[in-house]
Amino acid sequence: MGDNITSKLILGFITLLLGAVLIGVIATQQLAVTDKSVVTSETHNVLPTILTGRNETSVNESIVYTITEAPTSWKVDDCPITNFVLANSSGSAFTDTTDYVFTEAAGTFTLVNSATTIATLPVADNNTVASYTYCGDDYMNLSWGRTGINLVAGFFAIAMLMTALGIFYSVAKDTGLM
Repeated sequence: MGDNITSKLILGFITLLLGAVLIGVIATQQLAVTDKSVVTSETHNVLPTILTGRNETSVNESIVYTITEAPTSWKVDDCPITNFVLANSSGSAFTDTTDYVFTEAAGTFTLVNSATTIATLPVADNNTVASYTYCGDDYMNLSWGRTGINLVAGFFAIAMLMTALGIFYSVAKDTGLM
């Protein structure tokens, strides 16, 4: 009878230990497919946008810039770019539709020929900085799917706890504590 109790105690301890190790792995993987990724400070050289020289007052609106993580395949319709912000290299933000036009589904932007755009174009390095949120290739784009995936770690933890409690209850019953 003593070997049976010892075996159950070891099994219960291993179950709790295994659950504690696996819960972190499961939670990390679920975050990988349910959280969008963020890009900050992606640099784009806008020198080609200036038509006739560095100190001119005209912007070529036909030049299209594409961000690095532009949506492709299913992301074009199901997960376009969000939270897009464009600024000059010194941190002065441009205004959407006034200073630039951004297309979420394509991940492209063009500068607008406006006084504000010209006044805030970078002087020294010809760079603008883009920040945005995008969906990775393994992102779960269905809201009900993300909800289901987010429940997995919790249910796994409950299952491991209930298994360990069942084993310890069996040990308590075998030793006469219950």
